[in-house]
Amino acid sequence: QLETFDGQDMADYAWILFSDASSVIPYQGLRGAIRWFRTRVMKGHHARNIYRERQLAGLTDRCALFLWEPPSTAPANYDPQLHRKFSHIFTWNDALVDGRKFHKIYYAQPRQFPAIQPVPFERRKLVVNISANKYSRHPRELYTARRAAIRHFEQARPTDFDLYGPGWARPIGWLTRAHPSNWRRYISYRGVIRHKWEIFPQYRFSICYENIRDEPGYVTEKIFDSMRAGCIPIYRGASNITDYVDADAFIDRRQFESDREVERYISSLTELEYGRFQEAVRDYLTSVRFSRFLPATYAQIIITTLNL
Repeated sequence: QLETFDGQDMADYAWILFSDASSVIPYQGLRGAIRWFRTRVMKGHHARNIYRERQLAGLTDRCALFLWEPPSTAPANYDPQLHRKFSHIFTWNDALVDGRKFHKIYYAQPRQFPAIQPVPFERRKLVVNISANKYSRHPRELYTARRAAIRHFEQARPTDFDLYGPGWARPIGWLTRAHPSNWRRYISYRGVIRHKWEIFPQYRFSICYENIRDEPGYVTEKIFDSMRAGCIPIYRGASNITDYVDADAFIDRRQFESDREVERYISSLTELEYGRFQEAVRDYLTSVRFSRFLPATYAQIIITTLNL
């Protein structure tokens, strides 16, 4: 039985699962101060310090931590002092996994895929990007690379590229310390969508960049959302992506020197060559390799590790 912790007696639970550092220390650092202002001042709420309550009750031996966010968005997740608070930590990060304290977990993907109406090759536009417009000062962030790709395709292929997602509608100037590429309007912007699978089938390729590059094992839903909808991903992110996804089922951005090279390559592909990518995607999504990302596997890892 899995429940959200809403005022229950913590002694009634065998384990309490924490998601990221913010759930352990709610108001730590600048992000915590912003969270405090939003919850206490703007909403009149107060986030309980559940870990502290558990600690005072002498029950911290039954606390497990999940590290979901990467260093670019949640640097506190990788503080050794945080890790010392837990005997069991679940993470996608292959560099941390040791099978004793740090246990491998995968971003769970839906078991059932949406019913996609196939769109013929000749009726599809070339490229689409569906993402939020975000920023980070981390040296390995990929938001800047994503914006650069968007700028290239909207200028080089203005009738063959579209941009969707929150945060792109208004240009952001220097006063906000935004990257110069964001100072002018995105002419390719088409608005916010409800479901990705309603958009992806209308395009041959999609820009699927993670939030950060070269993190081993950091494979999120981005690449799978595109694949399930029959759109071939142009992927950049995990350093060992081919350990998780078949190499012939996506375009590896690392193999190209520039966005222009990517554009030239994908534009040159014939319908037959594109069909080979689609076939590779279908084979992968029905393979044992992909089964690691299914919800049943996700649940079984937790059940086995915590001896539930």
